[in-house]
Amino acid sequence: MTQTAIIGNAPEFDGRSLHLNDYDHVVRFNNTAGLGSKSGTKTSELVLVSRGGQPAEWLADPQFTQRRAVQDARRVTLVFPPSARIEDECHAEELCQRLAPLGKEIRWIDEATEARARQALLSHGASPTAALSSGFLYTFMTVEAGDPRKWALDVFGFGFDGWDGHAWAAERAWFEACHRERRLKLHRVPVSGVESQI
Repeated sequence: MTQTAIIGNAPEFDGRSLHLNDYDHVVRFNNTAGLGSKSGTKTSELVLVSRGGQPAEWLADPQFTQRRAVQDARRVTLVFPPSARIEDECHAEELCQRLAPLGKEIRWIDEATEARARQALLSHGASPTAALSSGFLYTFMTVEAGDPRKWALDVFGFGFDGWDGHAWAAERAWFEACHRERRLKLHRVPVSGVESQI
């Protein structure tokens, strides 16, 4: 069975006693809070938001591809697919071009998966216009595609708190439902009110 650790960016998460480097596959998000200090040193897959200001900042940084997580990850998953719609502020194609020389596997979460993820959150009380967090959308895709007889998913460092454009309560409810159904194991951390989440 493949053991996968999905590690969020909750600032209060401390995983130094959890042997996170021993997992077969370690997934991290965006700016990878805690990497090299509180959450191990391993990155197998890096999930990057591909719309808005954050990817624009990465693209403006000449050292972006030298970051430890970018260098170490075998696969990069973009949260959103390429889009020509101006309102999407999409940087997926630019990220692909920037990352291509590194020889990584690069993929993105498609719009159909995003639509199913949004529908799942609506059943937990989310607003139809709420933005989906990187951590939720990636985990939804992984759970949907996974076989619990072959994969074990452990979720760490998700505080469900931060930017108020996300439906944190609904996302927490979805993760807790999957935990009860044994589709993943959610390792809870306290909510501190500190911004900068998954």
